[in-house]
Amino acid sequence: MGAEQRQIPARTCVLCRNRRQKDVLFRIVRTPEGDIVFDKTGKLNGRGAYVCRDDGCWDDDVSRGKLQAALKIEIDDSTFKLLYRSINSVIDE
Repeated sequence: MGAEQRQIPARTCVLCRNRRQKDVLFRIVRTPEGDIVFDKTGKLNGRGAYVCRDDGCWDDDVSRGKLQAALKIEIDDSTFKLLYRSINSVIDE
């Protein structure tokens, strides 16, 4: 018998709605304590939302609104900017 091909999981970016492979998206999590964090491992406990590595997704207040809706929590400016910087630091590595 031939070797089975593993299916690569796909997820949808909550900001631009593009469907991509899970390993090329970033995961943002609302923890059970109510914190918003960038999940580098993809395994943190809590409500998660996937976002693209594309800067165009993060450009405006609409993006923040979409992320808030996906995580079902209000995100203040400082937290949103911190998430953006965290993701950019991983991209730059």
